[in-house]
Amino acid sequence: MKRYTLSFIVLVLAIGIPFLLINPSGKDAISGDERVTRVMLSDALTDAIRIAERNYYKPIEDPNDMFRGSIKGALASLNDPYTYYIKRRDHQRAVENLYNAEFGGLGIYIYRDHRGFIKISKPIPNTPAALANLQAGDYITKINGKRIHLSEKTGMTRDDVIDLLRGKAGTDVTITVQRKFLEPFDVTLTRAIVPIRSVKSTMLAGNIGYIQISGFIGSKEGTEVEFKNALAAHQTAGMKALILDLRDNQGGLLNAAYHIADAFIDEGLIVSTRSETNNQFNEEYRSTANILCPPDIPLVVLVNEYSASASEIVAGAIKDTRRGILVGKKTYGKGVVQKRYELPDGGSLSLTISTYYTPNGTSINEVGITPQVSIDLEEPDEIEQIMLRKVDTTDSVENFVTKWIDDAYQSPGEMPKDFSQLEPELPKLQQILTAEENVTVSTRWLKLRAERLFNLYVGIDQVVNLAYDRQLQEAIRIISAAEVGKYLTPSPEETEPPSTTQANVPLEDEVITEE
Repeated sequence: MKRYTLSFIVLVLAIGIPFLLINPSGKDAISGDERVTRVMLSDALTDAIRIAERNYYKPIEDPNDMFRGSIKGALASLNDPYTYYIKRRDHQRAVENLYNAEFGGLGIYIYRDHRGFIKISKPIPNTPAALANLQAGDYITKINGKRIHLSEKTGMTRDDVIDLLRGKAGTDVTITVQRKFLEPFDVTLTRAIVPIRSVKSTMLAGNIGYIQISGFIGSKEGTEVEFKNALAAHQTAGMKALILDLRDNQGGLLNAAYHIADAFIDEGLIVSTRSETNNQFNEEYRSTANILCPPDIPLVVLVNEYSASASEIVAGAIKDTRRGILVGKKTYGKGVVQKRYELPDGGSLSLTISTYYTPNGTSINEVGITPQVSIDLEEPDEIEQIMLRKVDTTDSVENFVTKWIDDAYQSPGEMPKDFSQLEPELPKLQQILTAEENVTVSTRWLKLRAERLFNLYVGIDQVVNLAYDRQLQEAIRIISAAEVGKYLTPSPEETEPPSTTQANVPLEDEVITEE
């Protein structure tokens, strides 16, 4: 069985211009007029760039960008959102995030606040950042003496910050930290190998196991190993049913997705791939019959409109084989496979090589998969969303929460761990927002934001928030009422025609955002 991904599979070196003289099928060299035409076009491109470099009315900062632009233009002519040129930095990041599932760095999640400053959302346990006692809410104001501020004026991006933080394991980096109520201070940390986690799990009431997969990563160790460990832990704890959450999972490695599906399906086809031009990309991935989750364990898979690519392989296989049911919203509909070819400049080419099909022979590309049980998430109404967006442009909620935590910590001398202690104070926060920001927000949605911040600052990793998750509530209800079986009868149509409201902006498979 060959190793492929939905956006990044095996890395293959593509050697420059001679490719222009090779038949697209890769079988025979072209000849005659077509050969002459390709040589002329290659010469024309070189001449055009040379002429522009010599005669353009403004200085050209990097003439090589014109060559890179020509690659992008050539691939854009295919009108395929998943075929594109990837510059060196993005390619290296994808290798770390997607294929290796680890990187050399400090082990922190960061985000850009509304003013363009970089803030730590949380350190990853047992990493240099955690051992150095970096905390959620710390600002990183400098890295190796370089001031950090993201704006059009500075031209600095989040990727630039990640480049400064990451590096070879064993090397040092000095960051300047601004912590509330303290003067800025420097911390020198030694980078280490940081594994990227893609699986979270918990046991819900009624011995219902819950496993969330955020992406399918790791060619050797990664999602597959994490998933098997989580599943084994649930089984040891007496799991009676399982909820597999693939919502917002935008894809990753095909092989990893195959192994997850194989854990549930005891026989037959799981997924197949087909190319119209190259038979080497025609593959069938079948069950090994080495199931890890027995068929007597009811299975519910949560999906939504951002479940795409590799996650749709798992969802499609489970639905078609009637191993479990899908709950949520229709999936995104990315049913094509990409192969990534390394290029001599250190970048790479993402090239669509095949379409994949679910066990029933269905292509879900630009169609998606319709769950057996369709249900929306609860969302604020339009006016409330406007108010919440305004709240998010201020520090009011964060300042209120952190001040309460600081006061509570100083009083008994230990960090509070229960948001219910803070919740009665939310009316005061509402008054502050009304008086200072002219914003009125309901207690329910204000609580959600305040609780997220509270959990970050006190170190609570909340896997689920059942009170705000109607899709998860429905999955639990179906399992508790023993109704999974009634939804397993084959439907007349396994997929729906493309919807006019279906999202058509291509999603990226590489969605890991460590550091």
